[in-house]
Amino acid sequence: MLNLSKDWTAAQKVVVKGAIAYVAIFLFMLIVHPCSAKTYKAFSDIFQTIAPFFASACCLTYVWRGFHPIAARRIGWLLIGVACASYGVGGVLWSYLELVRKIDAPFPSSADYAYLLCYPFLIVGVILLFGSIHIIGRLRQMLDGAIAASGFGILSWHFLIQQSLKQTGITLWAKALGAAYPLFDIAVLFCAIILFSSTSSNPGLRRSIGVLTLGVSMIAFTDSIWGYQVLVNSYHTGSWIDPGWAYGFTLIGLGAMFAHWWPVPAASQEALAGSGRSSGGGSPIKVLIPYLVAVLSFVFVALHDFQTEKAVGVSTLATGFGLMLLVIVRQMFTLLENTHLTHQLRSFNDDLERIVTKRTQQMTALHQLTKAVNTSLKAGEVMQVAEQHTLRALNGDAILVWLMDEEASKENPSGLRLVRWSGLEERPELLETLRSLPLRAQFEAVTVMDDRAKSFRSGTCLRAPLCWRERCLGMIGVIRWSEGVSPTDAAMLESIGLEVGSALENARMYGAALEAADRDPMTGLLNHRAIHQRLHVEVESAEQDQTPLSIVMMDLNNFKLFNDTYGHPIGDQILKSVAESLAVACEGFGYLGRYGGDEFLLVAPNTTVRQAVEMTDMLRERMLHEGFQRIGEERTIPVSLSYGVAGFPEDSKTRHELVAIADANLYAAKHTDSGIMATSDKQRSLRALSRESSFEVLDAMVTAVDNKDRYTRRHSEDVTEYALWISEELGLSEETLRVVRIGGLLHDVGKIGIPDEILRKPGRLTPEEYEVLKRHPRIGALMVGAVPGMEVVLDAVNSHHERWDGQGYPDALAGEAAPLLGRIMAVADAFSAMTTDRPYRKGLEWEAALKEIRANSGTQFDPAMANAFLRAAAKRVPQVLRPTNGAAEILPAESANKA
Repeated sequence: MLNLSKDWTAAQKVVVKGAIAYVAIFLFMLIVHPCSAKTYKAFSDIFQTIAPFFASACCLTYVWRGFHPIAARRIGWLLIGVACASYGVGGVLWSYLELVRKIDAPFPSSADYAYLLCYPFLIVGVILLFGSIHIIGRLRQMLDGAIAASGFGILSWHFLIQQSLKQTGITLWAKALGAAYPLFDIAVLFCAIILFSSTSSNPGLRRSIGVLTLGVSMIAFTDSIWGYQVLVNSYHTGSWIDPGWAYGFTLIGLGAMFAHWWPVPAASQEALAGSGRSSGGGSPIKVLIPYLVAVLSFVFVALHDFQTEKAVGVSTLATGFGLMLLVIVRQMFTLLENTHLTHQLRSFNDDLERIVTKRTQQMTALHQLTKAVNTSLKAGEVMQVAEQHTLRALNGDAILVWLMDEEASKENPSGLRLVRWSGLEERPELLETLRSLPLRAQFEAVTVMDDRAKSFRSGTCLRAPLCWRERCLGMIGVIRWSEGVSPTDAAMLESIGLEVGSALENARMYGAALEAADRDPMTGLLNHRAIHQRLHVEVESAEQDQTPLSIVMMDLNNFKLFNDTYGHPIGDQILKSVAESLAVACEGFGYLGRYGGDEFLLVAPNTTVRQAVEMTDMLRERMLHEGFQRIGEERTIPVSLSYGVAGFPEDSKTRHELVAIADANLYAAKHTDSGIMATSDKQRSLRALSRESSFEVLDAMVTAVDNKDRYTRRHSEDVTEYALWISEELGLSEETLRVVRIGGLLHDVGKIGIPDEILRKPGRLTPEEYEVLKRHPRIGALMVGAVPGMEVVLDAVNSHHERWDGQGYPDALAGEAAPLLGRIMAVADAFSAMTTDRPYRKGLEWEAALKEIRANSGTQFDPAMANAFLRAAAKRVPQVLRPTNGAAEILPAESANKA
């Protein structure tokens, strides 16, 4: 029994239950015969008329209220409904003749015309249900249907049509109408077979079309069997074939209602078009059924002929020949179709192989991209490798990357900014168009025009978002000029967007973490470690590129006093304020970092020492005008800094030594008026000499003397400078210049043996004190002579106070009896003594000191040495020796070259 679930509507249940009841009543009356023959005949005539009208009502209901993706199918169901109504009219006319007029319906009668009129509508309606079956499938199905229907046709021809045409005593018109019934039955059966086979690949359509086909086939078979029984006078009311028409039309009505109740989407209904593309399919028995039906029908007819006439009739042989010809045509068509399908399959395999190859390449590129972007922690490197692998994966001609910008521009209010592109350098107009594309949350394909091509060819820009955790970071796009868009392209580019988006966010977070690790938490500047790393990188870059580099060490003056006076919180605020001011002032010069508690370090690439000093002087002026103002107070606390400058490569080529020199200069700068100190040429010479271990010992003694008398160190450096001027004017050798340089720095080393009260006495010395002081050349000679390798400078140390007239000390040597180094040092020592300020007197002016040298030439000084010094001094200006207020104590480049 049919199971009507709760999903069925009330109307559906009524229709189905009514159909079941109708079939059951008819079957009961046929088997039981509970009434007389006359009553049964009346029941049969009336009851059989109900089914066609039921089928017509169902078909018209489906036409009116059902879903029809193709207009032809709506018309098809309409014609089927009209056919059913026509058959029902024929049943009414038949019942009228037999039940009302009480006569047997003649042949042909008005009922026959109504019956026959049903078939054209039914055949055309079934054909229209085919829809858009592909031509190949339609031809194959027509041949299969013809073969299957030929079996029924052979039987109809042999037992019905031929017999109808042989009847005597009736008109030709009656014979034609008698033959029309089986012919129409064959045509209907033929169309029904084709219709059902066309739905074999679609379960949804097979449900309604299968019921319809079963109903049509049942009508055709019942009609043919009734015709045969009429010819042989074996039909009588109450025969077992009586329900055939009623059940057939009932099934047609149910087929229409099934199509109405469970409509199939348009895309699925179009399976009719594709079902005929393959040759056959299904089980071997299903493929062989049409042939078996046709062959068995022919064999049956041939055996019948042979049994009745002892020979096979000509018409039977003719139908057999026609059947054989039909099978041959079907096989030839199958061969051609299989050949065509083989070519299609080969083409499909080639296409599939290309698709698989392309897909493999894309997946390989995606794997490589994923590996590359996930091993990089810099956004620039991520985008670079993403561009390379994306172009390879999607076979692109150009690549673009947009990123979200917090400040939306006028060109693109969505905040999307084009940051990278490749392959569009010669297409500025197209680039401007692409620059303004909006942000999209999903894949899109944009048509673009090649403005360089003569024919203005079009291309496609494939774009997908760069996503991280459902947040859009930007977009990535690929332009292709010669290839369309496939479904895999969208999936591939979206996958790339996810991978690159995640890698960019990882790089951003890593950069933020690295930035936080490199920043001093109080000032926000680079911390000690980070500024050293930056200095290391810049020193290597400067050495490789042969470019200058300068560093500036800065220190807050009296910062401890700030902390002690105002407290550490105010000290921290001062540090922050100074750091902010320095960051603004040093912007564009290099990298600024907090080196220590109150020390800052500026690394300035591509900057010479002179440029660094000039920049530092401007920085000093700015900081002098800025101070620290406490919240709620109008008073400004003055803040000043000291600055030590060192340069690469003149000061050093190593990072640590540069910092040490800058720090030493910073310490020296605290004792100057300008607060800025860079390395002088004399200091560089001294540093070069200090690398000799023997000199280093003696220089340490000079430093000890300088600690006793601040005049000594500066005086020794000046004497060295002036002695080098004389030596250069005389054209002495480089080796002699080296000895002069060492001798000048060590000539007063003997003062370490002079008592402090004499060295530091503010007034004139007594004769006794002067005699003690005159011992220092001899003491110095003894010290230098005791150091291995320093014997060459003995003359400079022992004889620098000898005179040309022989009135000097310690040996009172006259003229050229005094050593050359001693005569050179005598002029240099006297000029430095005259021009240097002492606690008890002010130094002479440049011009006055030169007059003294000139006046004492030939008495105190060797004339040759004095004249050489005067010539050298005339080439220089006084400023090279005495810094002005506010300027750094540094010799210009010309002086460095001369020395």
